[in-house]
Amino acid sequence: MKLALFRVDGSHHLGLGHVMRCLALARGLEKTGVKSVFAMKDYEPGLTNLVQRFGYEVFTLPPSADFVEDARLTSNFISHHQAGLIITDLTHNDNKSQQEGYAHYLQLLKAASAFLIIIDPIRTDLPADILVMPYYGANNASSKSNYQTRLLLGPTYFIFREEFIKAAKVTREIKQNAQNLLVTMGGSDPLQITQKVCRAITGLDTRSPNLQIVIGPSFTGLVKPEIEEIFKNYHGDYKIVIGGDNMAHLMLWADLVITGGGLTKYEAAVTGTPNITISHHAEEAKNTDEFARGGSTRHLGIISQITKEKIASAIETLLKDHALRAKMSASGRRIVDGSGVERIISEIPGRVLYEE
Repeated sequence: MKLALFRVDGSHHLGLGHVMRCLALARGLEKTGVKSVFAMKDYEPGLTNLVQRFGYEVFTLPPSADFVEDARLTSNFISHHQAGLIITDLTHNDNKSQQEGYAHYLQLLKAASAFLIIIDPIRTDLPADILVMPYYGANNASSKSNYQTRLLLGPTYFIFREEFIKAAKVTREIKQNAQNLLVTMGGSDPLQITQKVCRAITGLDTRSPNLQIVIGPSFTGLVKPEIEEIFKNYHGDYKIVIGGDNMAHLMLWADLVITGGGLTKYEAAVTGTPNITISHHAEEAKNTDEFARGGSTRHLGIISQITKEKIASAIETLLKDHALRAKMSASGRRIVDGSGVERIISEIPGRVLYEE
């Protein structure tokens, strides 16, 4: 059996989106008969346990490992398991700030592997067989490369978990009277955007919508008691969802969803759920502004510059405007269709995937 090794990291401060999409791609590879294992820095034991619950073996690296040590340990995993396919998803802020060291690290991995796929590269001139940049607007990225690299650019290659692939096929009703509001900031929420959004909801002038608030697996602090305190005098129905294991179902339930500026906005788009987005920082805001041009979300900007009154006003406007919500729903499903995993796997040569 062919084997793929995923090198990916996640944590409270890095988020979980990279890990979750690697799990989705691993599941797709499983259907072709390819077994997957994961190599991750041991930032949080709970995240390692999450990957193991999906049925994958995890090898941990020390969080303190620099690029050279990381490459040495990962190359040892590759050699020991005779992995013929290596997939990295490591372009987070920690590595973006060290671009040359990160690029050299990828060169070391390529030298140790037969076939290298890089998801979310910092640039396109990196030593890989396939580069996947699955974002809105990525089609316009520079195609310069010193390598014989296949570039997979744009949201048609966005990687979704199986629940969202199924949800993409569900016919979506955009109700005239919107009543269901979902709040989800992804797997972690280091800036406590969830609490600020919840306070904004209690200040709505015209209605008390039905609420579901997701507390992701890497949230820290006493989030649930804080939310319960915020809603102690709330007149509508609300539910706190721990973990968010069935996010596609929650998206289809919602008439409107409020998300952070990470990958969750693509999950809203593929389910046809009208979306309000709030960014964590300037770089994320820039990317979200680009995504918002597709029409599926209203981007409010960076959380530090947004008042709860602005959040409440945006919610009220969209809950009242059926035509705009219907347009946003249709736009989201034009941006992404849920078939990204299938498209990526179709670009991998058969000699890499199948036993000879």
